Amino acid sequence: MERRAIAIPIAMYFYAKKHLNKPWLFILDRLGIMVALAGFFIRFGNFFNSEIYGKPTGSSFGVIFKLAGETVPRHPTQLYEAFSYLVLFFALWYFYWKTDKKNQTGFLFGLFMVVLWSLRFFIEFLKEAQVEGREDWVFNSLNTGQVLSIPLVLIGFWLMFRKTK
Repeated sequence: MERRAIAIPIAMYFYAKKHLNKPWLFILDRLGIMVALAGFFIRFGNFFNSEIYGKPTGSSFGVIFKLAGETVPRHPTQLYEAFSYLVLFFALWYFYWKTDKKNQTGFLFGLFMVVLWSLRFFIEFLKEAQVEGREDWVFNSLNTGQVLSIPLVLIGFWLMFRKTK
């Protein structure tokens, strides 16, 4: 999975350069819209497969993941992410069709990066650890997913607010 996550943007770079004669960010701006929608479906599938669930909760949002052998209600973090990604999809769709932001190369992809990785950062606080053993960083308060999200959010802000020629 990680190889595809790296290979797709690289392939898009060569495609944009060879076939579109447009900057790489031109295609990433448009691709980010669809990736947000794909993220919705992926996380929804994680929910039905009882994967990547959250920590135990006493709230009314709790779900018992019987397929995973759970007996206590847990945060359905897959649904939190899924519906957050769906909102992101509609926001990007709106910015693309109803504003002139599609003409600001890199803005939509930057917005995608800021929102997606910020959402992931905060939802990670509710998730159960994904790996066995020690995963905590930064004074035992952040996990690997959160630490990796921070530079991606910063890159997104840079793409949104950089000066263009």
